[in-house]
Amino acid sequence: MEKSPGVLLQTIPYLGRQKILKVFMPEGGLVSLIVKSAHPSWNALTSPFCIAEWVYKKGQKEIYPLKDGSLSDGLLELRQNYEALLAAGSMAQDLIRTQLPSKSAPALYELFCVYLKKLIQFEKPAILAASFRLKLLQHEGLLSLQTGCTLCPSPAFHLHRGESFCLSHAPFPGILFTQEEWETLQVLSFARQFSILQSLNSIPVEKISLLFNERIG
Repeated sequence: MEKSPGVLLQTIPYLGRQKILKVFMPEGGLVSLIVKSAHPSWNALTSPFCIAEWVYKKGQKEIYPLKDGSLSDGLLELRQNYEALLAAGSMAQDLIRTQLPSKSAPALYELFCVYLKKLIQFEKPAILAASFRLKLLQHEGLLSLQTGCTLCPSPAFHLHRGESFCLSHAPFPGILFTQEEWETLQVLSFARQFSILQSLNSIPVEKISLLFNERIG
């Protein structure tokens, strides 16, 4: 029997009254659990973004039966803010696309939990989702964001395969940013205080999305 804290990222209906839960755990990675939705004591554990202690039995199959669970934080306030809920969903999908079973990522798990809890404090929750997306790329070794070009001392404004380049050395294809956008990327990627992120007025959402899709595939 396995026991671990984890965040529920997604609930998928399965064969009528059953559900498959996609849970992100600090040591277990992305784990799929199956539960009978009729079980009354587990209703609180089937709402996405809840943080809980999960007890399950590993087997030969990729989906493990949930044996028990206890709710740690239902994040109920998150469900009352539509924009915050959208941002949480975006972050969850990013994890589903990048994380694998048994892939230990305790630092990423901690970051995700902190960001989830902070979403309701942001007037623009999409800023936190963009910051998490960039930090996730860095965690996976898919982004090397620098102030200067990889090949020379000139300022960087261009990303190609996650590497930073100046305009003169920018390979094709790639993603070009303005100076203001590049500075915003730096803040989103490296800021350690949420107050700094809250001070941002705008972010290059489409370019960050293009970058993420390019790097994840």
